[in-house]
Amino acid sequence: MEKREFLKIAGLATAGAVLGLPVLAKGKKLPTRWMWLHAHDDWTDTQWGEKLDVLKDCNIEGVLLGGNEASYKRMYPLLKARNIEMHAWMWTLNRNGDKIAKQNPDWYAVSGDGRSCYEYHPYVDYYQWVCPSKEEVQEHIIKQAVSLAKIEGVQGVHLDYVRYSDVILASSLQPLYGIVQDKEYPEWDFCYCETCRQKFKEESGIDIKELKDPTASEEWRQYRYDSVTRLVNKIYDAVHKEGSVLSAAVFPYPDLARKICRQSWDDYKLDIVFPMIYNNFYEEPIDWIKFATEQGVSDVKGKFKEPLITGLYTPALPKQEDMEEAIKLAKKGGAKGFAIFDLAGMQEPHWKALKNVK
Repeated sequence: MEKREFLKIAGLATAGAVLGLPVLAKGKKLPTRWMWLHAHDDWTDTQWGEKLDVLKDCNIEGVLLGGNEASYKRMYPLLKARNIEMHAWMWTLNRNGDKIAKQNPDWYAVSGDGRSCYEYHPYVDYYQWVCPSKEEVQEHIIKQAVSLAKIEGVQGVHLDYVRYSDVILASSLQPLYGIVQDKEYPEWDFCYCETCRQKFKEESGIDIKELKDPTASEEWRQYRYDSVTRLVNKIYDAVHKEGSVLSAAVFPYPDLARKICRQSWDDYKLDIVFPMIYNNFYEEPIDWIKFATEQGVSDVKGKFKEPLITGLYTPALPKQEDMEEAIKLAKKGGAKGFAIFDLAGMQEPHWKALKNVK
């Protein structure tokens, strides 16, 4: 399937009248079985061919591939030969390793207690968040997305870290960092930079520095939701002009995503959405996959018809029957497919499950 044909995703004709989405090309089908993977440039074509043959044998139809331009150009013919869609996976607002961002210290998000992510990396060293409200940051990110969309064989751009840093870390992760987040604390709350302060004041008339408890302000919360949403919508328009679709990896369902990382993904303009329903992160049983999927499906109803693909996490599903049950629960919850995170975590029970689930 060529890039512009893939734009016409299955089942989006109804929503297109509302959101201006592409119309379905007759006979074209949305991939339903996906996997995240990184392009290991040190692997030979033979090594990749063997691995991709296994993916094909398990009926994986699309990959969310992390790499660079050379990686995508190399991988495209290998994937095309096996009829597997290639989508370019990019980090959006977490810009770890971004040399251009590093040259612009003022681009970085600032915590409620005044620390910039340029030097302060919350939780882990690779957390280096930039501020979505800054025009220069938006231009930089959009430019990257467009450059990916222009690469031959890239049929979609896939956004990750399209949010703020976690203001409330998933419950199972808090003990790992020796923290208790029973409420929102300033050191984990972003972004309080001067750009955000001024733009929010212009929109609302409120100066966040004069608020006794900024976290209690619904207007301030909504401003940050909208800041990310505006960026995503600009990316959507830009990559569509290049003939690519836009997808995103997001937190399990919108209410939870808003609470823990300021992510209102049901407001985003997307062609496909991949909620990362990693039940063990939230100390939930496997049945939670169905619940969380249902929440997301319900929240996007009327906006998209068939975009929700449930993301599954291999360490949470160690047994073959766990993986099989998770896939069934995603379908029962209304998902149109599933995505596995990730290739590196796949073990024999997972491969057997994928072969067994039709």
